[in-house]
Amino acid sequence: MAGRNLELRPREEGTRDKAKIPVVRFPLDKITEHFQENISAVRGQFAVAEELVQGGRTEEGENIWRSQIVFLESALDFFMHELTKYGLCEIHAGSWNSTVKYENIMVHMGVVEAAMRDRDSDAWFLDFINDTYGTVTMASWDTVKDQISLLGMDVMQIAKDAFWEQGSSEKPRDKMKRRLNSLFQRRNMIAHQSDRRHADAQKEPISRETVEDFIADVEKIVAAVVKEAERKQEA
Repeated sequence: MAGRNLELRPREEGTRDKAKIPVVRFPLDKITEHFQENISAVRGQFAVAEELVQGGRTEEGENIWRSQIVFLESALDFFMHELTKYGLCEIHAGSWNSTVKYENIMVHMGVVEAAMRDRDSDAWFLDFINDTYGTVTMASWDTVKDQISLLGMDVMQIAKDAFWEQGSSEKPRDKMKRRLNSLFQRRNMIAHQSDRRHADAQKEPISRETVEDFIADVEKIVAAVVKEAERKQEA
């Protein structure tokens, strides 16, 4: 009787159909709720960092602060992605005015055919948005500004709502640009360089105050963006 062949063979790939997860377009209040949940999670790490620092484990505490910056940037990025889905659907439905950037979005034939096959559903449009923007990072000044412009929102008004201060010599738009880019650069330095400078491999100093300032900036920007979106809803 021949024995069984117990030789290990490579696993066959692609033999099971991947379940397609339907893309969800959330209303504005849910988008805001998701952002606030993410920010609460970021803030929750302050207690962990404080415990470590108080216990003499300063370096470990500083690494928690660094991780907070990375997660904060992720919270902003996710908010912008959800806002993009929401806003583009509003334009597509005719609820918001169209924009030049919207009208110049490139669509391949596969999307056109899907739209023609399913004329009574917008599922194809949500799939298209997700496929087009899902891998785009929306956290630097340029990317945030471009998405705001795509959706027909007023970036000058958003900057004013977020950063206007009586007597300040810095224009709100300039401050929004500076703070977004500062956060984006610091996040990249932490994620890609272990927060070490290329010039001398020394770690960039970090403090709780630095993290708190960045969180406050992002909260102001998101609140101003939501306020602008609500204005468009009421228009």
